[in-house]
Amino acid sequence: MKPAAWLRNFEKADQKLAATLLDRFVFYNSDATDMLLKASWRSIADGLPKGPSAPGRSQLLAALKYANFVPVHGEAPNPTDSGYLFCRKARQILGIPECRFSSPEEALEGAKQGVPVVFLDDFVGSGDQFIETWQRAIGDEGMAFMDVYHNTPFPCIYLNLVTTDYGLEAIKLAAPNVALCSTHILTEKSTIQGLIRENIFEEEELNNFLTKYTSRLRPEEDYIAQNLSYRKWGYKNRGLMLGFEHSIPDATLPIFWSPGDDGWEPLIERS
Repeated sequence: MKPAAWLRNFEKADQKLAATLLDRFVFYNSDATDMLLKASWRSIADGLPKGPSAPGRSQLLAALKYANFVPVHGEAPNPTDSGYLFCRKARQILGIPECRFSSPEEALEGAKQGVPVVFLDDFVGSGDQFIETWQRAIGDEGMAFMDVYHNTPFPCIYLNLVTTDYGLEAIKLAAPNVALCSTHILTEKSTIQGLIRENIFEEEELNNFLTKYTSRLRPEEDYIAQNLSYRKWGYKNRGLMLGFEHSIPDATLPIFWSPGDDGWEPLIERS
């Protein structure tokens, strides 16, 4: 992170508000991210409900013994998707054998025989990435994991570090049989809208501030750049204020991560 350089983006009169935003930003470095992964892994066995129709504790623990581990792809699959990083972390930190990691196509074929699947990712914002992974047709037969599940119910776990309550509910609705295992669930209180409601920020002042500096942002993601509301509040207007050392969610306020004009310095670059 580059907090000093980021604060210099703002005019002197606006730096107090910018500093308050910075104070509320939550950053997970590599060590903290590893601890979150361990905690999410342990949560599989905590016995708490994981979804409307998800398997119970004993089934989940049994499934881990022979499950295929698969990265979650973005809406447009990309080799840099964070799911791949977490497959590597799962091997290094959790001790999952290399042979247990599969491509989505291989995992889909195994699922047809009832072999469990564990999807890996870091963050759930809108839930769109996992829902797309669950519903996307792949392989020669053009089937999705959702289709296979309807024919042959297989134990399925979605292991991630942090999720919003919005994304959690979206996935529960789209994939009620999937066990959702996450360390932190973010409510509205953890968003910029929640801080407005708590009177941490004056809504009009903050809106004017974001409008003023959003005009300088030039996000590389077309779906953010071409939507003025998303450029101000983040993807799906989630208004989040968090990031990881390896990346930052697109649902986080772009003012933290987007490149921009006139020497604009992001607090942390989104990779």
